[in-house]
Amino acid sequence: MRRFFIDPGSISARRAVISAAESRHIATVLRLQPGACIELFDGTGTVYQGCLHSVTRQAVTVDILSRRQPAEEGIPLTLAQGLLKGRKMDFLVQKATELGVRTFQPLQTRYCENKGERRGRRERWQRIMLEACKQCKRPLPMEINPAAGLHHLDTARFSCKIMLWEDEKSVPLPGALPSAGSDSICLLLGPEGGFHQEEVEQARALGFQTVSLGRRTLRAETAALAAVAIVQFLAGNLDPA
Repeated sequence: MRRFFIDPGSISARRAVISAAESRHIATVLRLQPGACIELFDGTGTVYQGCLHSVTRQAVTVDILSRRQPAEEGIPLTLAQGLLKGRKMDFLVQKATELGVRTFQPLQTRYCENKGERRGRRERWQRIMLEACKQCKRPLPMEINPAAGLHHLDTARFSCKIMLWEDEKSVPLPGALPSAGSDSICLLLGPEGGFHQEEVEQARALGFQTVSLGRRTLRAETAALAAVAIVQFLAGNLDPA
């Protein structure tokens, strides 16, 4: 069943009106007809099932049949990622959404080549994230924070803080995860150039444990997704139920 995003203000008790952009997609690309069943998610955790009532390029109305609020699964995971070059961050936002990252924190670090809060970048990431939510049927969107420096991280709220560092030779990533589980986890990763030594010491002072992903040299975006998948699996966030 196809899923679409809808603004909570566009939903009444029995009827919903889909935005113009989504309506054009439904009418001209998907060519769905009245009576077709779809799902809607409103970004607050509520998922609706309904049938198309009317379909035009300007507006699609939906008869609401049922609504539910699935629980957000697992331990909250924050991915704090040094800004990457080009569109690599777009790719990472998409995949982090699919893998269940709760919060995405872009980081401005010493070796970032993509510094600064470029106009429209966060809005683009929001659009990419919502499209990924539709595809993977995630009820709650991933929170995307404005880019910030390492010193602006609110680290006190994390019970487990892990920093991937290419010069760490003795502690593998799984070894840094507590066996009894955590209330919240933060993964800290650098850009293509890695972290400066001063940043490593700063992170350690904030309580981060430096870890390794093994002997291979991975691309920054590969390392981030591998680390997220490992943590999500070991934390039980990828369990089927």
